[in-house]
Amino acid sequence: PTSADTGTLKFQQTTLNFDVRGSVDIGASEPLSLATGLEYRREDYAIEAGDPVSYTYGRTNNPAIQILNQNGGFAAPGIQGFPGFSPNEEVDDGRSNYALYVDAETRFGGKFLLGGALRFEDYSDFGNTLTGKLSARWDITDTFALRGTIATGFRAPGVQQLFYSQRSTNIDPTTGLLADTLTARQDSAVTRAFGIDPLKEEESLSKTIGFSWKPSDNFTLTMDAFWIDIDDRIIFSSNIAPESIGTNGLPCTPTNTNCPIRAILAPFGVAQAQFFTNAIDTKTRGIDIVAEYSTEAAGGTLDLTALLHWNKTEVTARRSQSAILSPSQLFDDSQVTLVEEGQPGARHVLQAVWTRGFFDGTLRANYFGSVAGEGFTPGFKQTWDGATLFDFALGFQVGEKVRLTLGSNNFLDTYPDKWDRNQAFPFPQLGFTYGWETLPFGINGAYYYAKIDWKF
Repeated sequence: PTSADTGTLKFQQTTLNFDVRGSVDIGASEPLSLATGLEYRREDYAIEAGDPVSYTYGRTNNPAIQILNQNGGFAAPGIQGFPGFSPNEEVDDGRSNYALYVDAETRFGGKFLLGGALRFEDYSDFGNTLTGKLSARWDITDTFALRGTIATGFRAPGVQQLFYSQRSTNIDPTTGLLADTLTARQDSAVTRAFGIDPLKEEESLSKTIGFSWKPSDNFTLTMDAFWIDIDDRIIFSSNIAPESIGTNGLPCTPTNTNCPIRAILAPFGVAQAQFFTNAIDTKTRGIDIVAEYSTEAAGGTLDLTALLHWNKTEVTARRSQSAILSPSQLFDDSQVTLVEEGQPGARHVLQAVWTRGFFDGTLRANYFGSVAGEGFTPGFKQTWDGATLFDFALGFQVGEKVRLTLGSNNFLDTYPDKWDRNQAFPFPQLGFTYGWETLPFGINGAYYYAKIDWKF
């Protein structure tokens, strides 16, 4: 067969909310703004198997039969690249949760604003949790104010993280050959064999402090610094591959019983495995600056906006519940690099919008900072430099109901750096031009569009 149904993923969410908002007179100079509400949410997730030919190993799906590929090695099962979901991956499960919140805010003396919120949630699979937030704003003058917030957070694993599993064919970066990778669901036979605990919730503590300054009607400046600490962060593990040397110091062979990773993976017929786990703690620090200025120009109105953002994330702890996998095996240095350097540490936007009558024009510069990754090139960390992408849009209002827009995103056709021709072996040699683990921006180049908006 040249084509086959690889299976189906299903997700369904039902949410019911009831909220009440209003003000309560507490005898102070200003009333208390109060909000409270209830929420019920049900999430269901399912994987349905594909056609047998999409996942089977030969006609009989018998791994004991040697089926060789063109290089003399064992052939990969099923459809190449993305084997279909088999009955082993099928699942139809879900969870529900209830939540209750209360939010209150009031002013004291006309200059000081204080707010607080509490949220209680009860999950059918994780039990209950209580999170809270406290925020304050002090209007020192009519144009300048200080503000800050401290909050605790909670995030239960998504049902996709709980129930997803898959077998796929990837390239082994050390050999350049195809290798089957098993993405094992949490609390599966594979994760239990490794001693990995079922997923639990993430918990966080976040803090912000900043100011707002409006010295005139046409200029506003805000700056906020933020701190976010996450404990038991849910992440994707490293590729867990069989060891080559056993604990007895001898090469791993079918008769060497001192190779625990190889012994766990062998019955599943895969070269490596991955899974979601609560393996790390992280901290993120950053600054956001927003400046807005408006003025008259060339018979129209010119609005200028600057959005400046810097952040830095660090992995502060690695842990493993497994007696077989150390913390650095479960979440290796390449995965640490992905968390710490896989997203731009700087992201800036400068925008100008000129409006006159029925016409408006927008010019925008988007700066993406550099990123780095080594997940597919062990021993070599490649850095993709940052760059600025430019967008424009021209808008025409045709009457009261029709608006025409012509524009382009990345109209200078900027692309990210290519794979290093020598150190990123084997990907450039196999014909891959750009990376895929992480890039500061996409590889689609310039995008041009025309659109019409019609209100009726």
